[in-house]
Amino acid sequence: MTADLQGCRVLVVEDDALLALVYDEFLQDAGADVVGPAATVAEGGKLAEANGISVALLDVRLGDAEVWPVARILAGKGVPFVFCTGHFSSGSIPAEWSGRPVLTKPVRPTQVVAALVKALASGDPEPG
Repeated sequence: MTADLQGCRVLVVEDDALLALVYDEFLQDAGADVVGPAATVAEGGKLAEANGISVALLDVRLGDAEVWPVARILAGKGVPFVFCTGHFSSGSIPAEWSGRPVLTKPVRPTQVVAALVKALASGDPEPG
């Protein structure tokens, strides 16, 4: 895999430990410095508050919770993010997040990297 994310700090919020490990591996292969992964909204929120996050990959459903509080923190800081979910589609994401990129699991590593690169290039569509 090419170093498309070289120098980027990518926050990963994912509650499936195996998927989180897979994301960590291929994001590092793409040159990213992976922050996390966070498995809960609380962990994700704490990491999202950190300075220097370039872009984030957010699983929508984290156990019984949803990732919206983490997305709000990132949007407020102008950090672009991509949702990656097996439970939602772009049509079922709340209106607050319409227009945000949504990847549907299962997803290929190249799709994730491409979506993150595109999000970085286009920036945050609705900074808070």
